[in-house]
Amino acid sequence: MKEFKNIREKLDRLEKTYRSMTDGGKTASYIPELADVNPRLFSISATSVGGESFSSGDSDTLFSMQSISKVVSLAFALERFGAERVFKKVGMEPCAEPFNSIMKLEISSNIPLNPFINSGAITVASLIAEDLGGDAIDAVLEFASLCAGRRPENKLSVNEKIRESEASTADRNWALAYFMHSTGALTHTVKDSLDLYFSMCSIEANTVDLSFIGATIANGGLSASGVRVISLDTVYILIGLMSTCGLYNGSGEFAVRVGLPAKSGVCGGILCTVPGRMGISVFSPPLDERGNSVAGVKALGALSREMKLRGL
Repeated sequence: MKEFKNIREKLDRLEKTYRSMTDGGKTASYIPELADVNPRLFSISATSVGGESFSSGDSDTLFSMQSISKVVSLAFALERFGAERVFKKVGMEPCAEPFNSIMKLEISSNIPLNPFINSGAITVASLIAEDLGGDAIDAVLEFASLCAGRRPENKLSVNEKIRESEASTADRNWALAYFMHSTGALTHTVKDSLDLYFSMCSIEANTVDLSFIGATIANGGLSASGVRVISLDTVYILIGLMSTCGLYNGSGEFAVRVGLPAKSGVCGGILCTVPGRMGISVFSPPLDERGNSVAGVKALGALSREMKLRGL
């Protein structure tokens, strides 16, 4: 790909420029294992739809996907159950409240506004857990690994220490799940639904893996090797929701400043897709007040402008 000719130099320059631009950011202290992550870590990766991949910084560093996993779990659910069944359980609308808010469930609708806020992702996890039981996390890991271009002998895995840390401090998520169960929005057991949700959030990946997932989406659901992993209909849904809901209640500002379909996580990672061209991922743990990587958003904005990734 012609635009990849000098991308290594671009990524190196971004890494040097933005690694330390974390003013005001803090790691996700409400999850003990994330609070202890080195705040100086930074990596950025880009993978073309043809499979060319370049990185700069700490790109070998694994981190838990956290809410970035919601892209994978939604894609998995759409492929398995179809859009009609999934969107009977969860909506498609942006949310102006924080990602773990219970307010909208109580005052406006008994189903979550979208699959990328916690209540929505718990609902998606519940569908998967009810269908697959104890095999659910293995099936999701296999699917995520295919999207990330991992070989079968090198599949993505769950960091059990992080999963246990999340489960032990997740009072708000338990409250969300029990509230939805009380209204009938969550039909499977709360415990099994949350067990899968915590496991999916604790899947470990690096920015190379995430950029490959972004490239798979950018390539219409085809992996770099040409294997169809996700249907085109699912890709359209993912791009739409990543564009409008992917950065929590900071999605509108991100759309203006960066202009790419994306999904962030409180790990400090952000996954982006540039339809027809590439996937991009950045990792820097310090977060702004909305739960998005401070340096990551700045670096992606700079790369989007420099490479004219909005398509104009």
